[in-house]
Parts: sequence; structure tokens; C-alpha cells
Amino acid sequence: MARGRSRILIRQTVIEDLPEVWHIGEKVFTPSASPYTYRTWNVDEPVFFFHSDPELCLVAEDDSTQRIVGFALGTMLKKPYSPWTYGYFVWCGVRKGFQKRRVGHRLYRELEKRFKEKGARIAIADVESTNKAAINFIKKLGFKEAQTYVWLSKNLERSEE
Repeated sequence: MARGRSRILIRQTVIEDLPEVWHIGEKVFTPSASPYTYRTWNVDEPVFFFHSDPELCLVAEDDSTQRIVGFALGTMLKKPYSPWTYGYFVWCGVRKGFQKRRVGHRLYRELEKRFKEKGARIAIADVESTNKAAINFIKKLGFKEAQTYVWLSKNLERSEE
């Protein structure tokens, strides 16, 4: 451990963490950064995943301050009439001062371990094509572009028709 740096612990989210998870996401996933994304960060996101798959909701905590510095949210997807089960890596956010310190990587690695324990055969993630930093992050985790889909969206608040 580097001198002056605290340890970052990865643990399962508890209900008291949800406001902090929400605030981190609010700083990372801004409408101005992703105005056309089909999925937006709102208060329902951390609450929904916490209630549906609590063991796939993780936080990164600074052990010296007990401050939440990052989070990852995932869920399991099962295709009907198929033997395939997927671990869906939905959200990952890290406070600015803790980015580039492998916090996101550690969150994902724990999430992937939990996906496997729950029977996932494949992990999936989706990223907006213009979000180069997120694409690079996801690729560094070992994800490959298996198929290309074109999702089209229109921001109706900005539409002039």
C-alpha cells in the first residue's frame, strides 16, 4: 500500500449506503455528458437494484474515513426458454479523486465473482458509443464487442419538430 493512501474495501451495499451511491452517480452520470442515452441515472436506479439483487450491489469504502468512494450495480438476466444466464454489469461510478486507482476494476471483479456464483455463463455491459473512457474501461475488464447494435434515441426536450 502506498504511503498516505488508505485502503479501499469492497463490500455489499447496505441500505444506509444508498444516498451516497445516488450522489456519486449524480456526479458521474450527468445529462449533459450523455443527453441521448436510453438509460438515465435517477433515484430509482440504486433503489431498484438494491431491492431486486442486493448481493449484486457493491460499494468501495475508504477504510480510514468509512466514506463511500465508488459503487457497482448488477443484475442477473435469464432468457426465457434458454439455458443461458447473464450477469449484467449495469452501473459503476467512482468519485473523481479515486478514479485511476483501480477502484472500478476491483468493484467489477467482485461483481463478476458473484455473477459466477449465481450461475451466469456470460457477463454483458452496454456503453454509449461516444463514451470512449467507459468503453476503454469495459474493454480493460476483458469485455469484447461481440455484436454491434445501433440504438437510436431522440431527446424530446431538445426536439424542434
